[in-house]
Amino acid sequence: MNDGDDGIPELTESERIRIQATESDFAAMGDALRNGTATPEDVEGAFARFMSLDIDPQKRRNALHIPADAGPHAAAIETILRRIPDGWGRWISLDAGWYPLVIATDHRLAQLDPDYVVHQIKEKFGTLRYYYWPSSDDASPDLLDAMDAVTDEAERASAVICERCGEPGVPQRTRYWAKTLCFVCGDILGYRPAKQHEHPADQ
Repeated sequence: MNDGDDGIPELTESERIRIQATESDFAAMGDALRNGTATPEDVEGAFARFMSLDIDPQKRRNALHIPADAGPHAAAIETILRRIPDGWGRWISLDAGWYPLVIATDHRLAQLDPDYVVHQIKEKFGTLRYYYWPSSDDASPDLLDAMDAVTDEAERASAVICERCGEPGVPQRTRYWAKTLCFVCGDILGYRPAKQHEHPADQ
């Protein structure tokens, strides 16, 4: 394994390209599943390509996965990924519209606890989930409350920011999936504002 000085394995350019291609496959399959156009062959093909990805799973999990679309946010995202311990997967599972929100959340948490640990950052049920752990197991209740307030605020903020492009957004849904999107991105991805999916008895 080709580790850096910090023990984080480094992917070769070939491995990085193959991983990005597989992630692109899964993103396309996810979009097709959400808009109802996926066929069983699409799903089988994506999983077959994933299973043929000849990269050590531990190396893949522990390497840094800076998103291909990170652009000017790449350095800040790398800083966040380096907070993730071995075994948790050093990637973020969300779209580019939320990168500034994630970076701002990291800055605020780091002001409270410079060495805090990230466990997972992802979209869940249409909003941001930022799972962290303080650097010390005996962190004070006041510190934990302050850090929780930061991540809670970030989750609320994500409910009005388009995850895809960063413009103002609203909760939107397909039949089975939820995302916070602007109307343009929602239309492109086949989502509609969440209230249109509610049963009249639930309103």
